[in-house]
Amino acid sequence: MTKIDEILREALKMYKPTPSEEEILKRVSEKIVREAILESSRYEGILDVTLEGSAAKETWVRGREEVDIFIHFDPTVALETLEKTVIELGFKVLRKLDGNPRLMYADHPYVEGRLGNVIVNIVACYKVNPPNWISATDRTPYHTKYVKEKLDQNARDEVRLLKAFMMCCGVYGAEIKMRGFSGYLAELLIINYGGFMETLREASNWIPPVVIDIEKHYKSKEEVLDVFGERHLIVVDPVDRMRNVASAVSEEKFSEFILASKLFSRSPSISFFKPREEIISKTSTIRGNGERCIVIVYFKLSSIKPPDVLWGELKKTENGLKKYLESSGFTVYRSDSWTDEENICLIAFELPSLTLPYVKIHQGPPVHNPNVLQFIDKWIKNEDRIAGPWISGTRLYILRRNNIRNVVEIIRKGLSENRVAVSKGLAEDLRKAEIYTSIEEVGNTRARKFLELFLDGRPAFLDRYEG
Repeated sequence: MTKIDEILREALKMYKPTPSEEEILKRVSEKIVREAILESSRYEGILDVTLEGSAAKETWVRGREEVDIFIHFDPTVALETLEKTVIELGFKVLRKLDGNPRLMYADHPYVEGRLGNVIVNIVACYKVNPPNWISATDRTPYHTKYVKEKLDQNARDEVRLLKAFMMCCGVYGAEIKMRGFSGYLAELLIINYGGFMETLREASNWIPPVVIDIEKHYKSKEEVLDVFGERHLIVVDPVDRMRNVASAVSEEKFSEFILASKLFSRSPSISFFKPREEIISKTSTIRGNGERCIVIVYFKLSSIKPPDVLWGELKKTENGLKKYLESSGFTVYRSDSWTDEENICLIAFELPSLTLPYVKIHQGPPVHNPNVLQFIDKWIKNEDRIAGPWISGTRLYILRRNNIRNVVEIIRKGLSENRVAVSKGLAEDLRKAEIYTSIEEVGNTRARKFLELFLDGRPAFLDRYEG
């Protein structure tokens, strides 16, 4: 047995459910389906209730126990009625089972709850034949059927290895928070390449644009690119030739998976299959901690939001703050954001300095511009003018004073005067934000762990690489 075989056998022991765990999830699934069928009988327009997702396909990974219950509606039911009904039904079913339901959003609303350690999703779809899709979830039952037909037991274990590898390397999950590889996409990669190591070897040599068309819906790569455009990764959905299964995968996560595949192929280690918390303590010493400049916008949420909504708002706000800092004269090395999805959010930036220089250059119009004299009139006697105007090329320039130089003051002023393009849903909470310039000022343990990883700067899988 080779070293890689030993590693993969050990990894499979870690992530493959035991027969008793399989039986527990099966019983939970059957219980929820029974309750959903019973509750569905009280509504018109519901045609079927089915188990979908990784539990149905037997590709779920230990520690990620999840049950997806799909409520199939007649195509004649209005979308508004469908959404209202599945929310009402989902809350009733999960409350009856003490599942603590909450409203979630993807392409349309669904209900999530938890029974013990099992996450339960109750989702609506229309019962239609391809390609007559009405909503995005209509394809899911066909995805389940396709994968079950294509994967035998050995292949399902290969999927589990790939999912576990992606999880530990920080590239798994298609939600806004991650923008990585979905479970269905991982299954299709195994179907296409034949196994875990085959997938990693191929991914190690990916050069964008990568096109995978398992069912040969198109005659050539060029035809696929004509339909989907120049994307870094296109995986044509076997059940829908007009859908790219990899559309959610960001260029960053695509690149991280390529590099993680290269590193594991060169230096295989069981460390690639261990949660980052078990690795980071061995490798993480924040370099230059006393000399680096970090600013943290830390705020509390006034209301709980569905995670995808919250992460979308948070990323939009991070981008708005980054642009505001840059327009104010700061260079932003890196930025990232984090939330516990309940109470706390933070946005972190690393800068070369926490203060701006005493002066900054201010560009005026070209001398042939009709407004050139207005520029001179505005600045020639202005107290903030330090030098100029002078001409460089065809334009006027001055040096002007930076009246507010401290990054904390600049951010506070920008937020209070609505100068920052933030999400409306977070605007009020941001006005009450604390702004820190040191990790030590942050009291929340989980937030501090995120900030330590942010300063460490490495993707998750680089903690595992042993060289």
